[in-house]
Amino acid sequence: MNQSSTPACFVFNGDADGLISQHLMGLSGISPSLRITGLKREIVLLERIPPLKTANIYVFDISLESNRSGLLRLLENPEIRITWFDHHESGNLPVSPRLKTHIFNTRGTCSALIVHGEVPGSDRRWAAMAAFGDNVPEAAEALLRPKRISESETALLREAGELLNYNAYGETEEDVLFQPIKIAELLSPFRDPLAFIHESGIFKPLRNQFREDEREVQNLLPHEEKGLARIYHLPAKPWARRLGASYVNRMARENPKMAVAILHPLQDGSYQVSIRSPRGRIPSAPFASDLAQEFSTGGGRALAAGINRLPPESIPLFHQRFFDLYS
Repeated sequence: MNQSSTPACFVFNGDADGLISQHLMGLSGISPSLRITGLKREIVLLERIPPLKTANIYVFDISLESNRSGLLRLLENPEIRITWFDHHESGNLPVSPRLKTHIFNTRGTCSALIVHGEVPGSDRRWAAMAAFGDNVPEAAEALLRPKRISESETALLREAGELLNYNAYGETEEDVLFQPIKIAELLSPFRDPLAFIHESGIFKPLRNQFREDEREVQNLLPHEEKGLARIYHLPAKPWARRLGASYVNRMARENPKMAVAILHPLQDGSYQVSIRSPRGRIPSAPFASDLAQEFSTGGGRALAAGINRLPPESIPLFHQRFFDLYS
């Protein structure tokens, strides 16, 4: 991909998938003059783009449906072109010659895998790191297998992806060690993912904090369980806001026939919800996104979805619907 004289803007989720997706595009030769991102659940990001006379805007790993109004506003400017890479539910795609979408809401993919497929010569280890972080380890392992990547290198890529993802979760900037925009800037000069892991300086403190948070969750018991379905309620603590999604991902991997949901309280009294449908699901089993979209701030994909803000009065209904679908 050739660098255009038109300024480029990267808009991306602050998790492993979003960070690495935009990095892969940067490695292709496109240098953004502006990057816009946020914490994991900060997905309405197009509204943050300042007024631009002209731009090539690249969007990675955020829902088009959640950003529809911002997208339509941007498309009113005939000097703006938008390219979108994502794997979440998109709703109906706007029709415009200045909008190009690479959106595939299929099981076992992530945005970085989509970008990797579109960028000639892309180093598959980056996309594998993102896939490990986005809880699609099968896809990551399949990507690495033809290159005979060693077990030790694979383990490093897995841990790095999971730690980048873990770092993105928090309600406020104070909850996380590194702001996603800072990680994006640190990523920028690295072409080799192993060099990034060893030299960026972020993984040792992330690893230490992750281990401390894991100690907090060791004795956590389900709030309610029926059959192969469990719901956990976490306390209003920073460690819980950081670790909730990583914890539910691990439970989903270790118990592939189980459906899991985790709720933790936010400062405004509502709850954030992470939902994982069974990885070993039968074809007719409901998607996690089916349940999440029953609630106003819900969305996601087949195996992993979430609700950004669930009012406390809606918790009984969520419990009921979760067990109706999965128990």
